[in-house]
Amino acid sequence: MLQEGTATDRSESAVREARLAVRAARYDDALALLDGCAHWDAPHACAGILLVAEVHVHRTPVAAVAFLSTFDELFAGDEDRFAYEVALGRAYVVVRDLASAELHYAAADALAPHVANGPALLGYHRARLRWLRHENDPDDAGLALALTHPDPAVAASAYAQRGWIHASRGDYTAQIADLRRALAYASRGDGALPPDLAALAITAHSLARVAFETADDAGMDTARAAYDAIAWTDDVAVHRYATLRILGWDAFMRGRAGHAQWAFRDAAAVAPSVAWRVMAHLDRAYVARLAGNEVWAIEELAQADLLAHEVAWESTYGEERQALVVLATLFAPVDAARAQRYAATYTRIGTENVNPMLAIAADKRAVGFARYAQGRIDQTLGRRVAAVAALCEAYEIFDAAAHHYRASLAASALAELTGEAAWRDAAVAHAQHYPDCPLGALVDVAVARESAIPPALTALQRQIAKALWSGASEQELSRRFSRSLYTIGQQIDAICAAFGARSRRELLDEAARRGLL
Repeated sequence: MLQEGTATDRSESAVREARLAVRAARYDDALALLDGCAHWDAPHACAGILLVAEVHVHRTPVAAVAFLSTFDELFAGDEDRFAYEVALGRAYVVVRDLASAELHYAAADALAPHVANGPALLGYHRARLRWLRHENDPDDAGLALALTHPDPAVAASAYAQRGWIHASRGDYTAQIADLRRALAYASRGDGALPPDLAALAITAHSLARVAFETADDAGMDTARAAYDAIAWTDDVAVHRYATLRILGWDAFMRGRAGHAQWAFRDAAAVAPSVAWRVMAHLDRAYVARLAGNEVWAIEELAQADLLAHEVAWESTYGEERQALVVLATLFAPVDAARAQRYAATYTRIGTENVNPMLAIAADKRAVGFARYAQGRIDQTLGRRVAAVAALCEAYEIFDAAAHHYRASLAASALAELTGEAAWRDAAVAHAQHYPDCPLGALVDVAVARESAIPPALTALQRQIAKALWSGASEQELSRRFSRSLYTIGQQIDAICAAFGARSRRELLDEAARRGLL
């Protein structure tokens, strides 16, 4: 009996320590503590299995479904069975099998009255399921019940979920208010357990994103404070990285370019993948170029380009893939052929799911992100009509949503493409929501550069001209654009004629005079 009691004590202790590790987003530690938990005595085996499944939900949701399904017969009592059905339903939700999730939630519903706070917990999970089915009711009765759950982590998740429901209805002010409430609850812990670090990280990231996009100062202050307070781990690195990028861009849009570069440097240091490291270098290159420091911009762009060759872009997902768009956009003025290659890669592997979270919820902003990306690609490839159409659609979506950052970017690109003062004014109007934003002056420079290029040039000639200004030789141009030296020579002659130059030296002098170098 002593030996059996000792084993029970060990499993009980392991479950307790593993639960703390899961709350702290130290998932490898939790899995090590739970190794072999399926062979423990029943109560602790059930608890251990559910904790392993929770780790899988965070890391590989499909594995959570397969893992839990193996132990169906082990969960017998009302509380254990309820927890099992909720966990399996949650796993099915994450893998987007909503019909299977509903079946398990229905099974949990029959048990909920017999479980302490069961209806409140199930209310949250069912509300999230309904949101994914585009049933967006912020006054959902189950969600209201979930807000009363005594575990602050559950209440925090409920507030965050209600925030996303508000966003689906276009009410971003209400979303920010609920995300701020969610952070307040998530930071508390419940006495027996510390705060749920993953919930904190996800909510801080979500709040930073929407507060930045809408220029909500109070929301950004809350997100910034939350970022500083979180004890980040590798298991939530993607949210740390994404939040740092947002803090960097917020600093830049408020005229603090130095703060922005520090945030982007820190983001590069914690980037959870090579593709994300590419984006961090691109952020620094983008800000350096906008600030007029072309030498620094070229250095950061070169580092991003070098890293980009290590990435299997077909295996990237969602926003990681956006790095290709930025690579194409930043290379366009200095290496048109390289820009084309990145643009073609992005087009080939698909532009869907630029922001998977929004796409899943059928949020119009998902279309806006995709259309903006496509417009930038079309602009890089010289497809002016298509670029204007895509960017106009993106602008309309972001303008209607009062997403001032995205709207300013789309309007800036349209100002470059069309030279129309109305687009320049729209870009500046949105940028003015950020105090001391330098974007207005930068738009004027970009428009001036674009208007300085003779309209008679074809798309190919514009790209060759930009490559010439970057110092490319005729042999290099032949290789980049897959054209013979004779054809490249003809194109250079046409470019010189359009600029009124009689030689390549005069062409470079004229380009410098027009502010194109």
